[in-house]
Amino acid sequence: MAKRLGERLIEAGLVTAEAVDKALDHQKITGHKLGDCLVELGLLPEAALLRFLATEFQTRFVSADKLAKAKIATAVLDRIPVRMAESNNVLPLAYDVERKLLSIVAAEPQNKSVLEEIALVTGVSEVYAFVGLRSAIAAAIRKYYYGDPTAFTALEAGNPQVQRADVSAMAGAYEATGSGSRSAPISQLRFETDPGSRSPRAAAGSQLLRMTTQMREAMGATRSSIAESDFVETLSVLVGLLEQERPHHRGHSTQLARQASIVGRRMGISPKELTALAIAAYLHDLGKSSERHHTLASNAVNASWKEEAKRLCRAPSRLFETVHLPPTVNTLLAQLYEAYDGSGVPQGTQGESIALGARILSTVDSFLDLTKNPANAFGKVLTKTQALDHLRKNAGILYDPIVADIVGQVQSGELLRHRIVQDGRQVLIAESDEAIRTDMLESVLRQGLVVYAFSTLDGALDGLANRECDVLVVSLRFGLPDILGLLQYARGSAESAGLPILVLGEPDNTSRERLLMAGATAVQSPADTDEAAKLVRQFQEDRILHNGPARVVRGSYDELPLLELLKTLASGRKSGRLHLRHHSLEGYLHLERGRIVYASYAGQSGESAMQALLQIKQAEFQYDPDSLLLDIPHLDKELEGVAKELSTRRASA
Repeated sequence: MAKRLGERLIEAGLVTAEAVDKALDHQKITGHKLGDCLVELGLLPEAALLRFLATEFQTRFVSADKLAKAKIATAVLDRIPVRMAESNNVLPLAYDVERKLLSIVAAEPQNKSVLEEIALVTGVSEVYAFVGLRSAIAAAIRKYYYGDPTAFTALEAGNPQVQRADVSAMAGAYEATGSGSRSAPISQLRFETDPGSRSPRAAAGSQLLRMTTQMREAMGATRSSIAESDFVETLSVLVGLLEQERPHHRGHSTQLARQASIVGRRMGISPKELTALAIAAYLHDLGKSSERHHTLASNAVNASWKEEAKRLCRAPSRLFETVHLPPTVNTLLAQLYEAYDGSGVPQGTQGESIALGARILSTVDSFLDLTKNPANAFGKVLTKTQALDHLRKNAGILYDPIVADIVGQVQSGELLRHRIVQDGRQVLIAESDEAIRTDMLESVLRQGLVVYAFSTLDGALDGLANRECDVLVVSLRFGLPDILGLLQYARGSAESAGLPILVLGEPDNTSRERLLMAGATAVQSPADTDEAAKLVRQFQEDRILHNGPARVVRGSYDELPLLELLKTLASGRKSGRLHLRHHSLEGYLHLERGRIVYASYAGQSGESAMQALLQIKQAEFQYDPDSLLLDIPHLDKELEGVAKELSTRRASA
């Protein structure tokens, strides 16, 4: 069987005869299956092998990455006893009560006797088997049955392909012992045995002890930020309920919070300030007239509105006096109607004396009002083009010119389209020097990547803690002790142990060696940002190759219309779930390599659900590239063809 598989892989052009021979030699030592040996030796990518096997067995595959992130209910796991799962190398994924269908992932999905035995033991009518690697299924059994959070970390640590691709980045990963327990981080062991130090513990001593303390304090702040995110989410729900009674402002505050946050991230606002920005967005209309929606645009053309806005600008803060809102939030709310040229209210503050968050909120708020509210400054709903033209004409008068420009980029759909193309992956840059930070940001953008830049290490730490970073660039300008501490923190966490981290700086040889030993993937001079950006792109491509996770991308048809969204997904032959929501109704399309294979909406499924979803004119969406379809596919529609059909239908309407 092993020989037949090898021959088929050679015929398919996936491996060479020499590679198969090497895998067979490895098989004699390990006893593993040929396919697993090819992947373990780095001779064949996991995804390529699984695609081949899925075609051979006429099923679908589940990668190790998707298995690691699957959410499996305890009741589903209980259907297959752990000993049975281990002996047959299978894992239950989901159970459909109505059809009595059990979905599993198996190393040998073609083994009918095993499937029949599972059906008999579990009492189900049908077993649908996906194909997966034995090693990945074994890791999943350890994670879901035994609760071992390091199961997949151990799997990666034992993969020579991963190790060769990024040795220095893997230096901070925990090594798996035979019993599955973890040892100390390699980076920590290296610090304690640094041959260039007079005393091993003194080398790590004062600097790393201080940095560990700082990191713990920072993590305390991160935990606080997580609590703040819960508060923000609660505000979103409550304010959304209040806005249901205002037909032209349903979901307005949620849109304002999300779009203002996108602009803020693009401008390098710190995580703490972004939270304040979101809170202010949700609160900005509370305590004010429900008949008038005050914005910079409406205040500028109506003196009575402007005077009323002056009286009401502090209403949300007064309403929440007992809550003790952060001072930053109160500042943003108080300056919401301040104009860039000083003609606003209540203080006539101008230019950069107005808090950046307030400048962002006022610009986005005006744009949303102009495009949604028929009772706005112009007395009619403007098109997106007309509203953006208003922002451009009033840049430097009502609005910060830079903010107005970035709002234009967001509303054009450019940033959102860019994020979808990159499967939500993003690069974070922490650099205190503004000139270098700007040059680096522009260089990475030219590489076609999504990138955000910060002037402090807070943004980097927040990105690590919230797993929002796929490549991290940090400047040595923050100081060697701080960077070493950051590296030790990153490499000591399973989630960021393999994260590519590029240090920008020109350290001496000893410091460079310490950075690399601590887990820096590379150290690059900031003098050539284009060269550094090429490294960043290489790191991200390597991370994708080794199943680095994708990110959920959120947006709305206001930013990226349905037709453009479908074209973007089709051109990239994307897989995953596109979740659509319109008020209380929601549904989704599941994609596999540019094809719609499943649709569900408002109790419907299949073709009727897909057509109903395509009829929605306004919706918010989430695209999750890593979502796994656990139902049997019931559609097979080329996404590009669906987009063309929709375009033709709209043109003839």
